[in-house]
Amino acid sequence: MNRIRPSEIFKGLSKKTKATFLSAIVLGLVSVGTPQISCAAAVITVGSTPSSAPTGFLDIKTGKYVGLMPDVAQEIAKRNHLTMTYQAIPNGALTQSLIAGKIDLIAAGLSPTPDREKVMDFSQPVTTITDGIIVRDSNKRPYRNSSDFANQKIGILSGTDYVDMVKKLNIAKEVKLYDTTTDMARDLELGRIDVAVDDYPKLKYQEVTGNFKGVHVVDSYSPMAKDDVIAFAVQKGNSALLSQVDTALNSMKADGTLDALLKKWHWRGN
Repeated sequence: MNRIRPSEIFKGLSKKTKATFLSAIVLGLVSVGTPQISCAAAVITVGSTPSSAPTGFLDIKTGKYVGLMPDVAQEIAKRNHLTMTYQAIPNGALTQSLIAGKIDLIAAGLSPTPDREKVMDFSQPVTTITDGIIVRDSNKRPYRNSSDFANQKIGILSGTDYVDMVKKLNIAKEVKLYDTTTDMARDLELGRIDVAVDDYPKLKYQEVTGNFKGVHVVDSYSPMAKDDVIAFAVQKGNSALLSQVDTALNSMKADGTLDALLKKWHWRGN
């Protein structure tokens, strides 16, 4: 009889998923002597930010994660007969959580970069994303592009590519990092910063839904990130999960499901 070594069963699974699998073995739901694994092992732990609408956020009314990336992730799960559970993780801690094996998948506005690709694997692009800015309603200064950040106090969400972009300009009076867009917008309203930089879809969604007070999106601003893509990220070497994600994305692009979700979440150009 061919037997599977335990190391082969657990390869590519997060610590939390391994614990679920071991519990299933104890309960007799899974046999380690055969490659037939029950649905108890098909639980994927997803890391997503709790307050990054419309990319991904926790709906406090339903207690569920919603937004573009969670919605796409749920469709991927549906097409692969997987179950996904979510962990709320600040944007700046997502990468380390994946590397440490606390989660299996990142479903957020994460862009592949050479440094990130050294420590994790990315799916094909889901869509593109650009930066946007918000300022106080009383701020009449024109912001045509990032050169207008000169001598300004700039707020940026920690862990985003915009941090390095703005710092490399070396023209801001101060660069202050935040864990949430809500905290950043509050400091902007209170005058602690002059400009807040974040994903344009996120800022526009907050404006459209009436969540901003005393601040507004500068639609005339030309972004620093012209063609940045966002994608799902898995642990380095987890080719099985990556293949499932990419296969589902291909079918979603072909049948129009992805376009419908982009339109649902007010993505630029949709």
